[in-house]
Amino acid sequence: MKPRFLIAAAAVACATQASPVCAQVMSGTPGFEMDPRVGEGLGIKTGDFELHPGVAAEAGYDSNYFQRSGTGNETPIIDAYRLRITPSLSFRTMGQRTNAEGGGPPPVLALNGALSASYNALFAADSHYSSEVSNQDHVAATAALGLDILPDRPWGGDISADFARTVEASNDPDTADAFRRDTVNARAGILWRPGGGLFRWRLGYALRTQFFEDSGFSDLNNLQHRLETQGRWKFLPRTALVYSGELDWLTYTKNPQVLSDGSYARSLIGVNGIISNYFGALIMGGWGETFFKQRGVVPAENFDSFIGQAELTWYPGSRSDLPEGTSPGVSSVSVGYHRTFAPSYLGNYYIRDRGYLNGVLLISEHFVLSGAGGFSHITRPLAYLTNGDPQQNSNGPENRIDATAFFEYRPTSSVGINATFRYDTELNTKPVALVDRGRDPTGPIPIGQADDLYFKRYQIFIGVRWFL
Repeated sequence: MKPRFLIAAAAVACATQASPVCAQVMSGTPGFEMDPRVGEGLGIKTGDFELHPGVAAEAGYDSNYFQRSGTGNETPIIDAYRLRITPSLSFRTMGQRTNAEGGGPPPVLALNGALSASYNALFAADSHYSSEVSNQDHVAATAALGLDILPDRPWGGDISADFARTVEASNDPDTADAFRRDTVNARAGILWRPGGGLFRWRLGYALRTQFFEDSGFSDLNNLQHRLETQGRWKFLPRTALVYSGELDWLTYTKNPQVLSDGSYARSLIGVNGIISNYFGALIMGGWGETFFKQRGVVPAENFDSFIGQAELTWYPGSRSDLPEGTSPGVSSVSVGYHRTFAPSYLGNYYIRDRGYLNGVLLISEHFVLSGAGGFSHITRPLAYLTNGDPQQNSNGPENRIDATAFFEYRPTSSVGINATFRYDTELNTKPVALVDRGRDPTGPIPIGQADDLYFKRYQIFIGVRWFL
């Protein structure tokens, strides 16, 4: 069974982040949910709140739902037709009232949140696999709530919590081997903003829990504590020196025999700003290090290296009359490189070097085009068996390509007719012998059943949605 450890490990890294890169990890995410600029409309203003309800219906085709290589025990490749229904609601407080509404000071509290659920029904393209595919019907869901305390004051704070139910199939049609997981995050922080916001510093704490719903993967359940800090000094009207640092403690709650508890730290400093009315840039560099513990005879492998990100953004719809501190426009195209690391279920961690291209274009308020894609090179240390022997080829490099495109035509400001395309491929063909935790927690899969990590998959959805 190909366990798709990259996706599972990336879930650890993305659980407390909201970025395009992380959104791409969740291949079941509708295209319009990748960016609020695309997903939300004008909204409904009621009292102190602005509401953005919506509902979408999509029909599509998935060329390789189980992400099989098509060789060995990963045959046949099973394609499927899909139906996805997604109701959603986001909301936020409207902030400071205008003079026409009576004026007044900024609010003491600013609240925002979002809810969504996606019902996924699958139908086998080949009737021979009808039961295997229909058993994969599922509901994915997200919920988030955030509170900004004393916004725009010299001292303030924030509290937030979110939940996500994510369903990812393995290459085994048995639903007991699906990666159904529930992730809960909670964060709180104190903010200092002297000088009218020219300087900003945050110190916070975050707690993340992740639980797999099927008992065969219960040894992957984990708990993570994080101390985090971020700072920004705006030394030009639209350019700032930025810093980000964190220290994490990771614990596997079921005490698995081959996964190590430990901690890791990362620290990054750089510059983020608008170069001109048409271009922006982000350059950050720093260091990351892990401190995983030795478990019995299983040695500890640790990361100690440079991490960073460089990104250049073009704003095609720029205007020179925008006030200081604002972005030049909604439409943007970004190209960049990102080097990072994260905990992994295969080996203690993985390293990802990724070049990417992301973009959002709004044309005459009736056409929206957004896309994200990249090439990732993933490396990791050796993984070990319970007797201390390394798993064969478990540290072989992986090369992955991902691409997502979303196009929408809006005949009105609240109706969209859209199409979503996603392509994923794992270019490696080297088999990897792995521990099958669900069936034999003490030994490796026989070499004849070793996993071939290669797969190729594309998904196409056509749909309609109503949104405000």
